[in-house]
Amino acid sequence: MELERIGVVLRPRTSREAVDLGVAMLREHAVAVWSAWFALTLPIAVICIALGSLVGLPWLGLLLLWWMLPLFDRLPVFVLSRAVFDRAPGWRETLRSQRKMPWGGTFASLSWRRFDTHRALRLPLELLEGLTGKQRGPRWRVLRRNISGSAAMLTYGCLLLELVLFFSVFLLIALFVPHELVSDPFGGLFRHNPQDSSESLSIFVSIVGYFAMSVIEPWYIASGFGLYLTRRTQLEAWDIDLAFRRMRHRLMNAGRALVLVLACLIFPQLSHAADEKKAAQPQQSVQLDKVFDPLKQGGDSAFGRAASQAYEDKRFGRPIKKLEWVPRQLFDESKPEKVNIEPPGVGNLFAGGINILLWSLLAAVVIVLIVFAIRHLRLRAPVIGKPSEKLHTSITELPAEAPLPDDLAGATRMLWRSGKRREALALLYRGCVEQVAAASHNDVPDDATEAECLRRARALHNEEHRQRAVAIVRTWQYAAYADRFPSEHEIDALLTGWPAQTGRVA
Repeated sequence: MELERIGVVLRPRTSREAVDLGVAMLREHAVAVWSAWFALTLPIAVICIALGSLVGLPWLGLLLLWWMLPLFDRLPVFVLSRAVFDRAPGWRETLRSQRKMPWGGTFASLSWRRFDTHRALRLPLELLEGLTGKQRGPRWRVLRRNISGSAAMLTYGCLLLELVLFFSVFLLIALFVPHELVSDPFGGLFRHNPQDSSESLSIFVSIVGYFAMSVIEPWYIASGFGLYLTRRTQLEAWDIDLAFRRMRHRLMNAGRALVLVLACLIFPQLSHAADEKKAAQPQQSVQLDKVFDPLKQGGDSAFGRAASQAYEDKRFGRPIKKLEWVPRQLFDESKPEKVNIEPPGVGNLFAGGINILLWSLLAAVVIVLIVFAIRHLRLRAPVIGKPSEKLHTSITELPAEAPLPDDLAGATRMLWRSGKRREALALLYRGCVEQVAAASHNDVPDDATEAECLRRARALHNEEHRQRAVAIVRTWQYAAYADRFPSEHEIDALLTGWPAQTGRVA
C-alpha cells in the first residue's frame, strides 16, 4: 500500500477533527467533485422534475431526486479517494470509472437500506475495499465501533442544513420581494391541496430542493470519508507504518548516497548512467484497488493468508477483556495516561434516541402517504350508487356570457329561497369577481381559478372590501368542492353591502 504518496497528515483524530479533515479535502478539490456531480445529476433532475409535472404530482420529482442520493454519492467518494494521493480525476474519468466500482451496496442503499444513518461511513467500505459478503459484515462491525454515534449525528446535522438552506430561499423572497408584487406566494403549498398551486411554483420548489441537496450532500459524503480515513488510521496504525517507511527511506537514501559518492570517486561514468536510467523510468499511477484493497493484488501472499486467517478467527470484531491480579505496589506506580481520542458515550446514546425517533417519524409518514393514496384513488374512482346520492355538479343555470342582473343581491336571494343554493352562490361569485376586477382596474381572464381571484381580492386597498371578497370566494369553494353551504344568517351577511348591493357592473 503506497502510504508514502498520501496527501493528508495521518494521525489519530477525534470525530470532529475527522469531519473537519473531510471538509478541508472537499474545499481543496471542489471543482473536481461538483463538476462530476452536476454532470450526472443535472440531466436526471430535469427528467424527474418534468415527470412530476406531467403526472400532476409536483412533489414526486423532488422525492425521486432525494431517493437517488446514494447513487449520486458514489461520485464524491471516487474523487476524494483519488485526491488523497494528490491526483483528483476529471469528471469524464469519474463517470467512466463508475462501471468498474462495486454496485451491490448501492442497490441495497437504494432499497431496504435507504434510511441508513451511517451511509457516509459505510459507502467507502463498500466501494473501495471490495470485500466479499462474509468479510463485509465483520469488517463493518469493527469499523463503526466508537464512531457510529458521530456518523449518525453527521447525518442528522446535514439533513437539518439541507432543510435550512431550502426554507431560507423562500424566506429570502418573502423578506425582500414587495408584497404588492407577490401576494401570498407560497401559501398554496401548505394549505388544502398542493396541486392547486401553480405549475411554475412547483417547478421552482423542486429546483430549490435539488440545489440544496447538491450543496450539502458532497459535504456530507466528504465528512464521512474523513471519518473513514481516521478510523482506518486507528485500526491499522497508518501513522506508525508511515513513520517506519519514512525512516527506512531515509536510511536507504543515506546508504545510496554513500555508495554513490564512493562510485563517483572511483567510476564517474556510473553515476551519469544511473541518473539517466532513473529519469527514463515512468511514474506509476495509483489505483484504488491497490491502495485500499491489497488482498486483491495477490502480490504479498503471506499478508493475504494472514488477513484471511484474521477474518476467519471467531475473535475478530469482538472486544477482548483480560482480567489479571496486579500487586498493589505496581498498581500505584505512575503510568502514562491513555489518550482518549473519542468523546464520551453520551453522543452515541443521543444519536440512538434520535435514530428511533426518526424511524417512528418515517413510519408515520408512510402511513400518511398510504392514506393519501387511498383517498386520491377513491376520489378518481367512479361513484356507483343511486342518482339521488350523486354530487350536484351543475355550477349555474345562467350562461357564462350572460350579463349580471342590476340587483345582484335580490337575484341571489331569490335563487336561494327557491332552493337553488348552488346557482345562487355561483351568481354571487360571478358578481364578486367582476366587482373585484372593476375595483382593481384589471380584467380577469376566462380561465382564472379561485386562487387567482383570491390573490386579486387580497390586493384591494379597502380592508372591508378585501375581507368580504375573500369570504365570498371561500364560501363558493366550500359549496362547489365540498358541498358545504352557508346558513341563512351567513348568506344574509354576504348579501349586505359591497359587492352584492352595488348594482350592475359597468
